[in-house]
Parts: sequence; C-alpha cells; structure tokens
Amino acid sequence: RESLEIEEILQTTVKEVQKLLEADRVVMFQVWADGSGTVVQEAVLPGWPVVLGQDILDPCFQEQGYVEQYRLGRVAAIVDVEQADIKDCYGEFLQSLGVKANLVVPIMVRENLWGLLIAHQCATPRQWNSFELDLLQQIANQIGIALAQAKLLEQETRHTQELARSNAELEQFAYVASHDLQEPLRMVTSYLQLLERKYKHQLDANAEQFITYAVDGARRMQSLINDLLDYSRVTSRGQPIVEVDFNMIFERAIANLKFTIEESSAIITHDLLPIVMADPTQLTQVLQNLIGNAIKFRGESPLKIHLGAVKAEQTQEQLPIPHSPLPTPPNEWLFSVSDNGIGIESQYAERIFVIFQRLHGRSKYPGTGIGLAICKKIIERHGGRIWVESKPGQGSTFYFTIPEKVGKQS
Repeated sequence: RESLEIEEILQTTVKEVQKLLEADRVVMFQVWADGSGTVVQEAVLPGWPVVLGQDILDPCFQEQGYVEQYRLGRVAAIVDVEQADIKDCYGEFLQSLGVKANLVVPIMVRENLWGLLIAHQCATPRQWNSFELDLLQQIANQIGIALAQAKLLEQETRHTQELARSNAELEQFAYVASHDLQEPLRMVTSYLQLLERKYKHQLDANAEQFITYAVDGARRMQSLINDLLDYSRVTSRGQPIVEVDFNMIFERAIANLKFTIEESSAIITHDLLPIVMADPTQLTQVLQNLIGNAIKFRGESPLKIHLGAVKAEQTQEQLPIPHSPLPTPPNEWLFSVSDNGIGIESQYAERIFVIFQRLHGRSKYPGTGIGLAICKKIIERHGGRIWVESKPGQGSTFYFTIPEKVGKQS
C-alpha cells in the first residue's frame, strides 16, 4: 500500500505471498462481468506451468455459481484436488494447471468483486491452516483498499490532465483575446476618433453623439476583454506562493489607490497585520479591489474603511461571522474589509462573485463587474474562501482567509 501504482501493488503482493506461504504458485486473477477473467500477476516456482496473461473462461466455474459465491465473500480451501468434493469439470481444470491444492480468497473493492488472490500447491496436496487462511484474507482486504486508493489517484490524475488541457485552451483564448480581438477594436476606436476630429464642424449633433456612443462602446469592450484576460490568468500566470508581510500588501494597495482615496477623503485604518503565505501581486490585487469597491460604493457619511486581521482560533464574539460558509481552520488568518457604504442586499451576497454580474447601472457606478470574481479566484488559488456580510444602508464587510505563516506580527 506504499505504492499507488496498481501493477506494482499486484506484482509485489504475489511475490511476497508466494515467499510467505512457500507456495508453488500465487496468482492474481481479475474477474470480468461475464464471469471470465485474466491472470494479471503471477509468482511461480520453476518447473510449473506459467499462466500469467491467460484469459480463462471456465464454464464449470460459472455454472456452479462460484463467481456469485466469491462476490458474497466465500473463501475456498482445497487440501487435495483429486479427493475433493468438487465437480469433475472444475477438478480437471485445476489439474490442467498442475494444481494439487489451492487456497482462494476474494478481493473486494468497495463491495464489488474485483478478483481473486489464489495460492497453488502443485507438488503435493497441502493442509492449509487457519493462520494461512486468515493471513490471505487480510492481505486481500489490504489489496482491495490499495486498489481503491489507486483508482482514486487515477481519477484525480485524469481530472488534473483534463484541467491542464482546459487551462491550455484558456491560455490560447487569452492569446486570441489579447491580439486578434483587441486589434480591430483599436482600429475602430482610432478611425472613429479620426472621423470626429476631421469632420467635427461638418457633422450635426446627432452624428457627433453617435460617434461618442461608438467610441464608448469600443472602449468598454476593450475593458471587458482586459478584465477577462486578468481572470483567465489568475491560475496560469500567478507568481509563486511565498512568505509575505501583509503590511507591504496594504501599502502597495493604498499607493495604487492614492488619488481615489484623496478624492473621496476616505479614512482607512487597519489592525496589526501578519505574515502570510501568498502571491504578493495577486493579494495586492484583492485588497486593492475590495478597498476600491468600498470607495466606489460609498454613502453620504464620511467614508471609513477598516482592514481587520484575526487568527482563526479567536472566538466568534471577537469577530462575529454568522454566515461564514465553512468553519475557519486554525492554520488560517481571517481578514476583513469593512466600510460604512451603501451596503448590499443579502440575496445578492453570492451573485456579486459571479463573473460580469452587476447590481448597479454602468452610468452610476463604472466597471465591468468582474473584479470580485477575480478576487474569488485568487483567494481560492491560495486555498482560502471569500464571502460578504452586508445590509443596505449599513455598509459591508468582506471576509477572506489566507494560510498563516508562523512568525511575529508587524
């Protein structure tokens, strides 16, 4: 079970069981749906027939209902094939393989019969003892568990490969979007602006308005494409996860929003900030987006924004999060960005994280509606979660979790 490679599991098993039982032959027989099967692994002493790779369809094996009996957990031990109370056809089949005695236990994978673990004695009959029987049963049980784990790994590997292929296709789309789509947009915008400048005094008010609408539409489409590119590149173009001081993240985000903060007269405060494991560029993007949204959706009162940071083990009374989607593990930091802005109605708490979802008209609040979707994808890339608590007119608090880095706070 140290291996998750099915072939290695089975190969090791038959070799070790053959040595342990001092049997002449040990085989792994995989049973198919029609009752036939294949010898997929074998350990056999020199001088005895090799059956590895043989496809076996024994009518007697099916007619006597042995497959169903093994499916129900039957264990078979034959001391002497010639003297055993078995059907002639089955005895003849065993003798054709040189078998004088055998021990057979089923291998179950999630309550389904996968196959049989079989020990053969070919030189002489053999009296199997209870220790040998119990041992083979335990080994078969362990094989079943190992096979189930290997199957899960196989499925996960296939899923990873499909995901890699999907990401490659997304990268190709990103290339097309950044080149093939943006170039005609730039051309449309340029020629419209040229038309406006050259014929400005020859056009009536309606024509000038039409040009303005067209230029605005082209620019908005370009913004959508740029944001979609950012979204597609969160995973494929992310930087390594490293140890980073959250104070640096905060300072970068504030610097990027300098003029917006000054214009809004926003007061921004923060708790003591920890050291975490993160992609600095992406985490800055998250914080910048959340603070920027707080500024954009401010109310009439002087704007106050607070960045909170608490260890996961701190009590719910210290930081109530009644609608947290999952308990926060003790090895995470829980961050919050709270404001006293216009707030969000509870039914939109999940919708706002969906790509291109907007709650307000573009004329009142600019943007493409992709910022929070990017934040969600970034936080999930870090193994964290993001959600919001809000009430209309009472502001909002966005929570997100990031794995901790043990060290001093700064």
